[in-house]
Amino acid sequence: MNSYFDQQWDQQLAGRPQALAAFSSLDSAAQEKIVGYIQSCDDTWEADRRIQRMLTRLEAGESRPPED
Repeated sequence: MNSYFDQQWDQQLAGRPQALAAFSSLDSAAQEKIVGYIQSCDDTWEADRRIQRMLTRLEAGESRPPED
């Protein structure tokens, strides 16, 4: 993952304990799928949108990235 996206994901995930706990409880394949969803874009605005969307889904108990 691009260092910017990596840093944003780590910072935003750390700031949302419920999402962090949910992400940490997933197996590595599920975590990789989420990271791949965030990685699959090429601009910072879209990455930030995807990060927020995924954090919200994790907090709601959903572990799969949305189908875009």
